Amino acid sequence: MYGVTCHHMASHVDTGNIIAVKRFPVFPSDTVYSLTQRCYSHMLALFYDIFSYIVMDAPLPVTDEVWTREPYRRKDLNALKRIELDMPPDEIRRRIRASAFPGTPGAYVEIAGERFEHTPE
Repeated sequence: MYGVTCHHMASHVDTGNIIAVKRFPVFPSDTVYSLTQRCYSHMLALFYDIFSYIVMDAPLPVTDEVWTREPYRRKDLNALKRIELDMPPDEIRRRIRASAFPGTPGAYVEIAGERFEHTPE
């Protein structure tokens, strides 16, 4: 499952009280790009849901949802892109799939000081 979250802004990323969440499945055929596009659709639907409360000057929903992990940072994504030669093939495929986004550098391997990057189509 994957999802989008509406939450109160706080001084640290992804720590504010959660107002609402919309979850949806990740399909085997999904790419980072297709998942991103579906996120946009769910974010827009969530925006309309929450904005209606704001327009009516009604209290925002309250949820029992809580943040369960530390937010991902750029360094985490960069580390995910690195392929080591001794990684199992399934891990390599997972990393390529998780980091392939059109127009951005993808997963890479370094051999003899040379960097070889996967270029998403």
